[in-house]
Amino acid sequence: MTEDENTSIKARIDRIRQLSDKGRGGGENFEAATLAQSVIYDTVGGSHPIMAALGDALESADWIRASAASRAVVSLYAEGALKSPRLAIAREIEGNILDIAQAQAEAAETNNDAVHKQVHLGIAAFLAGASLEDALRRLCDARGLAYDAQRTSISKLQAALFQPSKQIEVISLSENKHITAWGDTRNKADHGRFDEITHTEVVSMVLGVRTLVEKHLS
Repeated sequence: MTEDENTSIKARIDRIRQLSDKGRGGGENFEAATLAQSVIYDTVGGSHPIMAALGDALESADWIRASAASRAVVSLYAEGALKSPRLAIAREIEGNILDIAQAQAEAAETNNDAVHKQVHLGIAAFLAGASLEDALRRLCDARGLAYDAQRTSISKLQAALFQPSKQIEVISLSENKHITAWGDTRNKADHGRFDEITHTEVVSMVLGVRTLVEKHLS
């Protein structure tokens, strides 16, 4: 998590603490609960159990429960509990996979055998694509966006993250275009079309995926 994100979350926690004091009205408790939801989304993800409690309280306009759940989020934050070991492990694995992909791209650059060069590029594209797909899946989970867990793909996950008509733009238009290009490169590797993969597009993909992960999930 970046310093700016930490600052943003701390500011929201401070605001929740103020709004959820006893004696506050429904409007203040509604604001506190929705802010608490945003903190959960941006830290441990929308599948955290407290998210259901916040959602139920808001849906039923039960401001006592909403206030209590909001204060629980403040307590979890104070105790350092709004961290996900699973996500930390996933980030480390993704980093390792991207390191291997980068090493394969570098090996392709120095290999004079045309066939071996393309194999290196294919492996790099496949690994970077796997890392990208996992990152997009985790980003959907963190933002509580629905997707078919049994039939995920880069294109379906990016479609969930970029829906301008529904005011959902977790990723930018530019990032969405890059992801489409990276997905095409990954598909070439998946289908063994190594001769269609260029060194430039693979290097761009590896560096781009790393930047995307660091921006949205670090």
